Amino acid sequence: MILEPECIPCLFNQVLRAFQLLKPDISREKILTTQKKFMEYLLSFDLEKKASPIIGKVAYHLVAEALDVKDPYASIKKEYNQLALQFYDEAKELVNNAKDPLFEAIVVAALGNTIDFGTNHKIDFIRDIKNFTPDNLAINDYEKFKISLQNAKHLLILLDNAGEIVFDKLLVEIIIKTFPNLEIVCSVRASPIINDATLEDAEFIGLIDLVQVIEGSGTPGIHLPATSNKFKKHFFLKDGVILSKGQGNFESLYGMEIPDKEVFYLLKAKCSLMERIFSVKEGNIIFKRKTENF
Repeated sequence: MILEPECIPCLFNQVLRAFQLLKPDISREKILTTQKKFMEYLLSFDLEKKASPIIGKVAYHLVAEALDVKDPYASIKKEYNQLALQFYDEAKELVNNAKDPLFEAIVVAALGNTIDFGTNHKIDFIRDIKNFTPDNLAINDYEKFKISLQNAKHLLILLDNAGEIVFDKLLVEIIIKTFPNLEIVCSVRASPIINDATLEDAEFIGLIDLVQVIEGSGTPGIHLPATSNKFKKHFFLKDGVILSKGQGNFESLYGMEIPDKEVFYLLKAKCSLMERIFSVKEGNIIFKRKTENF
């Protein structure tokens, strides 16, 4: 995705929010210096060049540089994984007892992206699962997804955040039960970037015991030139399906031509740009099959 007008204020807000979350007592001068460096980078950036997820990586590295920490979100990711695991058994029971466990697992995976695991959300989260219906999806291509999996040989799931990855594991378990002959591969980030899931997170929550987990790129999304040959192989396999989780992965794939593949986006609309692209409201959950326009 190229840089859109809505992206500029959002990017600067992300930098500010990162400091407020990670080090609330950081000096005004350090924040302004980081913002200035980011502004200088944006001024030199080719606006017709695909911006996502490259710019997100630059913003993250500037924050890490200012804090003098390689992975500023390390402790937060660990906390989110631990908190999400507390909800796992109850969510699994709800999924297994549902009329359509696959749909229920998709709901859980989607809701995992919408809540703040940093606060006590157990009651609200379980209640949200119980109250969720297909009508709660602003765009619902679930039936198309099921048909695609029935006809596919391979499924590549592009994972998003730590914490959320716990519920992605639950979705993987249900897909394995529903489509036992389907080869499933999950992708995480190749290096720490914001609170996105890495191989360390996949190991911590036991995902690597279920399926093969590979690394994509060290960006908040998929930057194909920076990925390994192994990733590219699975990304472009014929007779396959890609399930892209989260907004960062969507922004990476938006407008990209991916031949001989079915691609589905599962995300929450978190900004006005998503409102404009999908014709939904901010906060809506989207499960959409990729088309020529998307």
